[in-house]
Amino acid sequence: MDDRRLWIDECGRTLRGITLCAALAGSLAAGCGSSEVPDRAGERSTPDRPSILLVTLDTTRADHVGVYGYDRPTTPNLDRLAADGIVFDQALSSSSWTLPAHGSLFTGMVPTSHGARNDPQGELYLADAIEAPDSWRVYRASRLRDDVPTLADLLARDGYATGAVVGGPWMKQIFGLGRGFEHYDDSAIDTLNGRDASSVSDAALAWVEARQGPFLLFLNYYDPHTPYKVRKRYLELFVPEGTPATGAAETPEQVRALYDSELRYTDDQLGRVLDGLRTRGLYDDLWIVVTADHGELQGEHGLSGHGSTLYDEELHIPLIVKQPGNARAGERVARPIQLTDVMPMLLRGLGRPVPATVQGDPDGSSPVFAEVYPLPQLSDAGDYRMLHEGAWKFVWNSRGEHRLFHRERDPLEERDLRAEEPEQATAMADRLERFVQSLPRPERSGETEIVDPETREALKNLGYLE
Repeated sequence: MDDRRLWIDECGRTLRGITLCAALAGSLAAGCGSSEVPDRAGERSTPDRPSILLVTLDTTRADHVGVYGYDRPTTPNLDRLAADGIVFDQALSSSSWTLPAHGSLFTGMVPTSHGARNDPQGELYLADAIEAPDSWRVYRASRLRDDVPTLADLLARDGYATGAVVGGPWMKQIFGLGRGFEHYDDSAIDTLNGRDASSVSDAALAWVEARQGPFLLFLNYYDPHTPYKVRKRYLELFVPEGTPATGAAETPEQVRALYDSELRYTDDQLGRVLDGLRTRGLYDDLWIVVTADHGELQGEHGLSGHGSTLYDEELHIPLIVKQPGNARAGERVARPIQLTDVMPMLLRGLGRPVPATVQGDPDGSSPVFAEVYPLPQLSDAGDYRMLHEGAWKFVWNSRGEHRLFHRERDPLEERDLRAEEPEQATAMADRLERFVQSLPRPERSGETEIVDPETREALKNLGYLE
């Protein structure tokens, strides 16, 4: 705890002193999303250059994963992987929706600093990435800033083949997440339905088959995101006995069944990739990291969907790390860790230097922080920021609806303790403010648009709004 508070106290002096361009000199020589893959047939993997498989399962709550104690058979393949690796029990996202969370995963920076987030003045429109009516152009964002290195940037510069196959609309290359990947496959993502997991796995296995040297392969599975597909043989695993597997989602139990069926389908498709790596003799020597970008509210706190608040149902995600040789297999880590910590974890594991721009630290010295900025035209709830210290969680809200929770005594976050613990709330609010003020920021420009009621309702039904 003292280390985290000291970090916050010092961050204003340290982060403001970083000159990003100087820190990044020579680090951005890698390609930026080209579909061409250089011929590396003469290269071979070696113990000091292990390959990496990095996977995100969109909209996946930790408490719906078997190895985290879930009582339904949603993730047998992920649970099998966990037996060979490290399970982080308190992994948290840096935001509660896809774009900023992946920006943090790829750069080790919080959304305020890496820039990829909802932005009413942003230069990017969801309607430019997928099929959508012009009225949806209100849905705007800013891209990942291009003056900071990504994990793919650094490994491509180090001679790794870098490939990605993605499934979600916010993963389209227009939003900047493809930088550093020589092969970035965002095909077959035309609508908010995204790309089917089987297609992602097919493309991933084909890409691996063509590789001979060390590689970084990133996969993004979108299926647990709404709108859910009715896959009868999967849905039958989770509907109450005697209930027809029709795909109706009129009750919380029916929503849960559909969600779990999509998790199981996704897990089976991930299992295909893992089995393919085993068959090819690659599995044992790989770094494999499987996590999620965020979770999902399913009626808790009277809300559904994600991207508007910072409750644990949205932030608590799985994180499983298998090291080469299955080092530390079966270990569980209780302390909090975030998506910002994954990049430095991998770089250190490979014996590579960590860029000065990285704000995460897998050793736990950086603040546990999350933020989300719902578009004001679509939500009147305001912006949220969160600071997590030990059992305490303080949530700041731009509308003044701040909250203080004690997660051990109140794991469902139902009791605001600000009135009972005013000193704790004030101290955490102060540390949070000082940390946020210390963060380097990209520039933004543009104009705000107004959304019509029909567009607002459509986005709400797809889980993007409260």
